[in-house]
Amino acid sequence: MKSSFLRAGLALLSGVILSACGGSNGSLALSGSVNYNGATSSTVVLTNKSNSDKLTLTIAPGSNTFVFGKLLATDEKFDVVVETLPVGATCTSTEASGTASYYTVYRVAITCTANPFTLGGTVKGLTATGLVLANGSDTTAVLPSATAGADVSFKFPTKVANTALYGVTVLSQPAGQTCTVNSALNPGTMPSADQLGLVVNCASN
Repeated sequence: MKSSFLRAGLALLSGVILSACGGSNGSLALSGSVNYNGATSSTVVLTNKSNSDKLTLTIAPGSNTFVFGKLLATDEKFDVVVETLPVGATCTSTEASGTASYYTVYRVAITCTANPFTLGGTVKGLTATGLVLANGSDTTAVLPSATAGADVSFKFPTKVANTALYGVTVLSQPAGQTCTVNSALNPGTMPSADQLGLVVNCASN
């Protein structure tokens, strides 16, 4: 008889401990979204630091939903962090920590944005005015150097996101010259750094 009471008491005590720790009696799914403002798909690792639950997601540009595997108990703490960032991006979060309830566990929002970098290069042989280069709708005018025949550097005013595609063209030719963009690096994919290696060659007509 004493043994039966002892077993029952231990079972009750274990249940109380599990309940206090969040144990296995949770019924709330911790979930939310990752809004990825990136050029191509990437991978992000999310971790609930409160119970060490980890989630690896392949995310595409736009809104992506996620659900952690471990259910939470009411009033259990959660703290979602981005453990591994998408390549070439930074992330921020809202409502990512708090106390679990029906109203809080599905509102975690992560926003990741691909880091932008500068696109540019060098113009060789430019001796006249009128050269305008374009990367899509972004344009930049390039003037000849004060030193005749010297190379001229250029940069587009709008930065380009990491892994985004770029393609530089000659929108307007300089007077009496024809310029062409070297195809070695153009078109291309933006690296996780400034791309300043483009070369434009100009020659007299």
